[in-house]
Amino acid sequence: MAYEKLEKEREAYKIFARGANKDYWAHTICDGCYAECGIKIRVVDGCPVSIEGVPESDLGGQGGLCGRGVATLFNYHDPNRVNYPLRRTNPKKGIGEDPKWERISWDEALDTIAEKVIQARKKDPRAIAYGGTPGPGTGSKFGTGFCIIWVLAGSHNYIMGGPGSHCGAAAHHGAALMHAAWDILPDYRYTNFLIRAGGNEGMGGGRLGTISMRQAAAARDRGMRMVVIDPIGYVAAAKAIEWIPILPGTDIAVWLAMANLMVNEIGIFDAEYIRHKTNGSYLLGQDGYILKDRQREQPLLWDETDNKAKTWDDPTLKKPALYGQYSVEGMSCQPAFHVLKEHLKQYTPEWASKISTIPESKIRWLTQELVNEAKIGSTIEIKGVKIPYRPAGVVGYKGQQTHSNGYHQYMSMYLINALLGNQDVAGGIIGSGTVRSYGHPLRQRPRFEPFAGLDGMLTPGQWWTRTPYPPRDVVPDDSQLLMNFQDILAQSTMNPYPYCADFDDIWTRAGRPYEVEVLAQYGGNPLMNCVNTEVAGRFLERIPFTFFITPFHNETTEGYADIILPECHAYESCEPFTSFGFFFNYPNGLDKWSFHVRIPVVEPKYERRDTLNIMFDIAERIGLRSQYNTYLENYFTCKSMKWEEQTCPTDFEIVRPDERIDTIELTERVLNYNFGEDHGLEWFMKHGFITWEKRPEECYWRWFNNARVPIFDETVAKQKEIVRKRAEKIGFNINAEHYTSFFTYFPNCLYTENPSESEYDLIAISHRDPLHTHRFMAGNPLIDEASRSNPYTYNIVMHKGTAKKRGIGEGDLIVVENPWGDRVTGNVKLTELIHERVIGIVGLGTWSRGRKFEPRGINHNQLLRLGARYIDPVVGAVEEAINVKAYRAEVSK
Repeated sequence: MAYEKLEKEREAYKIFARGANKDYWAHTICDGCYAECGIKIRVVDGCPVSIEGVPESDLGGQGGLCGRGVATLFNYHDPNRVNYPLRRTNPKKGIGEDPKWERISWDEALDTIAEKVIQARKKDPRAIAYGGTPGPGTGSKFGTGFCIIWVLAGSHNYIMGGPGSHCGAAAHHGAALMHAAWDILPDYRYTNFLIRAGGNEGMGGGRLGTISMRQAAAARDRGMRMVVIDPIGYVAAAKAIEWIPILPGTDIAVWLAMANLMVNEIGIFDAEYIRHKTNGSYLLGQDGYILKDRQREQPLLWDETDNKAKTWDDPTLKKPALYGQYSVEGMSCQPAFHVLKEHLKQYTPEWASKISTIPESKIRWLTQELVNEAKIGSTIEIKGVKIPYRPAGVVGYKGQQTHSNGYHQYMSMYLINALLGNQDVAGGIIGSGTVRSYGHPLRQRPRFEPFAGLDGMLTPGQWWTRTPYPPRDVVPDDSQLLMNFQDILAQSTMNPYPYCADFDDIWTRAGRPYEVEVLAQYGGNPLMNCVNTEVAGRFLERIPFTFFITPFHNETTEGYADIILPECHAYESCEPFTSFGFFFNYPNGLDKWSFHVRIPVVEPKYERRDTLNIMFDIAERIGLRSQYNTYLENYFTCKSMKWEEQTCPTDFEIVRPDERIDTIELTERVLNYNFGEDHGLEWFMKHGFITWEKRPEECYWRWFNNARVPIFDETVAKQKEIVRKRAEKIGFNINAEHYTSFFTYFPNCLYTENPSESEYDLIAISHRDPLHTHRFMAGNPLIDEASRSNPYTYNIVMHKGTAKKRGIGEGDLIVVENPWGDRVTGNVKLTELIHERVIGIVGLGTWSRGRKFEPRGINHNQLLRLGARYIDPVVGAVEEAINVKAYRAEVSK
């Protein structure tokens, strides 16, 4: 863009400098993690100097702020920010290469990008790949707005830049199916007994950050009991009444054994919930698939009251059967729950104990405690509304789903909660954020809710892209860099390819139908965040043109980027995307609705720009501006969603296809659309945020909605042979047996080829440190200082007994080595708060010259060599644990 245009854009941001005021507090949204709490920042003489939470808002700690949030000011003031568009002058790419950046103009940078994109698009739209992963200072939810440009250009090649498969491939998909949400949390306000397995939400990290921390603390003060099942016992377990160590990736055996105990031995579960809120009462034919009526193709159930088959949505349906054999039009059938009950009998507590190392007595005790504490059949009155009351449940996150059996493991955990009938009711397990809203009283907006979609199954009413249900038809296998092999069901674009060791061989057998010509990356650091750096580098170095939008340099930008575009830090950014993730990070439970806006607290400096303005320019140059505008209109009005058909105002357009709008004007109109024309940017700059009370029907919506959730999923089974044939065609060795309707035990890959007697008898895991958000906070001086004082952060963690057998002492320099000979080295911290067969490594380690800080920590990903064996076949979750051996560095061979 011409210099005059940049100056004009800068002029528009002067409103955020608060005129002549030299000392003021400004409201915005924190960028320290995905929680995105509402905050206020003090600015003195144009310089942000301190940061606090907002006591009157529930989007955060009600005045409190975590250490990561406080530390974000250091990211803003980092002297190593990218301030101008840069071009690589060193033609050699690779790990550790000096790019020899030169400053160029915005016009030159954008024209070059547009030229490369247009050329690639003419050749084959699939030749454009893109990744959107937040880093320090980026707006985490803008990844959607960034990626949609390339979808409009004809590409679906979304490749991860860090999280994704490593983060929530199974978890987000399962939460969408079961809760219409991005993730799940306990209803801490009413929960009395909680089993937490693999995650530290509520303990300093993870989903909803300070919201879940204050809620969990209040629950413990109230008397909530929590048991933690986890390979590591010093994070979440520190707040528990008991820590139970478990082998990574074996939780599935425990969940299936507990389900078996509930339905076949104890005999107590929420039968009414299974009848009316799950597909457990759907009739299955002899082929194992749902029996449907011939006229409407809707699932059939057997009504015990009228002794006849009815569709799931028949208004006369009274008591769907859960057991028995029936005949419908001459076809023999039985309820799915009847089949599930028999299916679960094979999973005994004794069997689960041998696999998981959790004693049989503990499995039985945990099951009985859940059943006793769930108070099945009870209700509670909240604000005059009668709500089912189930104050017990099971919750987990990363440790549950980052495994080669992640889909069945995570869904088996959900099966426990379904049997308790605790989903989205008081005291149970609820979707993170809120998935049903009647809107603010001013305009009854934002308004959304889940609905019963295909076969009556729960479908999210608000999502960033398309909802994960119903599943799409299988598309040609050469379209998305092998994505569809792993993501057939979820279609959530969370697949680890092409950053996998077997990618080139498989792609060659597929005929190499195209090659990636352009990689567009928003934030992220795929070289370090995905897998072994050499494996990731092999793909990156072959891409002719790569550009990044980022406020900071990192190992990937230095090694492989051709152009870098400087993004504003979140605290000098104006955009509406961050405010619109209601199912993701908004206060859950009965906390108030608290709507904040990402508004600059100071003007942007140098030539940094808001990413949305950058994308407007790119869309203009490649001829997609009108399509992009249409996407924004539909996204922020939700006009295309089923539940909005009768509620969308017809006299208000946020943006027309032919308009040339900027991010400030778009944000203003989005606010006006939802809260009225007198509630725009100026109002939010003055008042900070808008809040209103949440109704019980919004929070505990389950029994106010006719949608059902799957305790079996035939959509997976129906794709089995299609997936098998497509995989075999090009030698993609996945286990298609995972494509089965009922949640089933599949052994984790860690235990199929490397038994405990082998040389690689330990399992290295990468556990989440509450001090850090992915890798990017490692360069923050305040976080670094705190990390140095925590012996578990920058060291390798090992059990004392395990170390003694190997002649390893406290503080020794040790080597951790995988079966391929990849090694990491670090000092060891000994403890008894870790499973004897597990080694813990916080996934850090970085050396980018552009950040100019001393490298700290160890890169666990260096031990990973992902491939078909290490990926969940259904949703693409990756195995983040790895078989290793460990020895003192001085005896290294």
